[in-house]
Amino acid sequence: MSATVSASSSRGRRAALVLAILLAAFALLLGSSIAGPADSAWAAVATGKPDKPGKPGGGGGGGTTELEYAAIGDSFAAGTGARSYLDTSCYRSANSYPKLLDADANLRLVAFPACSGASTVEVISQQVPAIPSTARVVTVTVGGNDVGFADVMQNCFVLVTSSCPTFIANGSTIAASSGFATSIRNVVAAAKAKAPGAKVIVTGYPLLFHLNSSGVNAKYAWADEVNVETVKLNDVIETNAIAAGAVFVDAEGPFAGHGIGSSSPWINDWNWLRPKDGFHPNATGYAAYAAALRLVPVP
Repeated sequence: MSATVSASSSRGRRAALVLAILLAAFALLLGSSIAGPADSAWAAVATGKPDKPGKPGGGGGGGTTELEYAAIGDSFAAGTGARSYLDTSCYRSANSYPKLLDADANLRLVAFPACSGASTVEVISQQVPAIPSTARVVTVTVGGNDVGFADVMQNCFVLVTSSCPTFIANGSTIAASSGFATSIRNVVAAAKAKAPGAKVIVTGYPLLFHLNSSGVNAKYAWADEVNVETVKLNDVIETNAIAAGAVFVDAEGPFAGHGIGSSSPWINDWNWLRPKDGFHPNATGYAAYAAALRLVPVP
């Protein structure tokens, strides 16, 4: 009897140890998968593109009416979640809004250093230098990583830990801080200083989760709270982007009714087989971003 109990207890301890190791491994995976790399990874793929047949100046060696365009920012600027990746360091996508705008007749994407995981500080130090001084349009999506996007997604929607409310509160405090407001202004100022003739366009973030008539998401308990904090974050980004001389483009309206849990989601839900895509727009979502940006008159 005692030998049986001892063997059973030993198996239980081994199972618990294996589970702990797996959870630790998943946590490490999520830390890199949701946030993505920062540092100098943005330089891993060429930012330019050859002349495109069918566009003004494309393929014929003549003049062009295209405006030089640069796209900087985080994973939402890179197109993470839309697949058809151009690289696996920054997860820039051929379906990203910068690439979709590049296909338009009036824009030519000459710099695309946007990178998954980038914060405002990294955008200024690592991406702004890639903007040509002759750029006439610069788009920016940034701020989510400053307020702990990856920590919130991991602890509130993937592993769902007791730390979830703490990470949400921490992000809210950062978003409301004067330091964060200054960071948004500094990104715009740096872009304008690098390309004095450029119109700088800053986008907000979509609300990730669809809420039913009762104001809740059928799958995720913290969805409503994160949506509320996303609205607050967008408000801060808008106020400071405009104050710094940029144009702000809203993403909440275009994505309305298309969050995770809707009948037609434009945001990828979590998938263990595709962790990088989770909680980012899909290709349809990035097309909506591009459509909203096209409404802004450019020089």
